[in-house]
Parts: sequence; structure tokens; C-alpha cells
Amino acid sequence: MMRAVWALTSGLWPGLTRGSQLLERISWAPVVLSGALPRELSDLLAISILALVSLESVFAQLQRFNQPAWFTTLLVLVPLTCALAALSNSSRTQKEELALFAYGGSGLQIQLRYILRGVDLSIIGLSPLWLRFLATESILSTNLVLLLGCAIVGGLAYASPALKRTRSLAFVEQYKG
Repeated sequence: MMRAVWALTSGLWPGLTRGSQLLERISWAPVVLSGALPRELSDLLAISILALVSLESVFAQLQRFNQPAWFTTLLVLVPLTCALAALSNSSRTQKEELALFAYGGSGLQIQLRYILRGVDLSIIGLSPLWLRFLATESILSTNLVLLLGCAIVGGLAYASPALKRTRSLAFVEQYKG
């Protein structure tokens, strides 16, 4: 008899069965890395928009390269394109975010996931410029640092709709309900 009780509780406090153990918080890696790659149709459209702009700026170099002009253009285009891509699929992603919260994911993990997806989206979309600058300049050139800055700004812009969504009262009410 005692052996059956011991097997049921597995050495925990008396009366606490295996089914009622407290769940541990899940690791950050599955939450963050599961959604780090762009996978939606809106992400593909944003990548294609950024790639077209990048290709145009690479192939339409009839005059000397004007660094402030292209950086200003990218600094406006990349965050707006990334934010639009993040907004276009918000109804489905809210259910996914609720599930991640329910299984123990933190808000910071979910935000980091969207930041990484936006940075990936920006880097893939701006890959023609990355390749041009890597082929013609040194690794730590000003243009590559500016491109990296644009990619990070794109990641932050991609995460901003999710930040607003997960901090809203409606999200909390759905989580509790």
C-alpha cells in the first residue's frame, strides 16, 4: 500500500500527485527561435518590397553614390514596411501570443521573437545592398554599419505592433477569460 502511495506522489509532499505539479517556465530558446524566421505572406511581400528598392539602388548608380540620401530613404522605408508587415497578420498572431503566454512564455521573450523576425526580414530584403557593400568595401565600413542600423530599426518597428497588442487591456481580458 505504501509503495502505491509513494509511486503516485513520487516522493513529493504528501497529497501532491504528479498531475498537480507546478509547471516550470519554459526556456527562452523555443519561444524566441520558433518565430524568428519570416513565414507569413505579409513578410514575403515586405521582403520583396525591400529587395526591389535595394536592387534599384544597386543597379541605378548612374552618378556618384550619395550616402545621406540612400540612408535617409532606407531609414524611412524599412521601419514603415516592417510595421506594415507586422500589422497585416495581427488577428492570427494574437491567438499565438495568448498560447505562448499560457504555456509560460514571458512578454520579453515574445517581443524578442518579433524583433529577431523583423531584423531577419530587413536583412533578407536588403541583401542586394549587403552583397554590394561586402564586395566593394571593407567589413567594418560605414555603409555596412548603417545597413545594420536600418535592420535593427526594422526589427524594432516590426515588434512595435506586438508590443501594443500584448500590453492592451483587451489582450489581458482574453488571457484571463
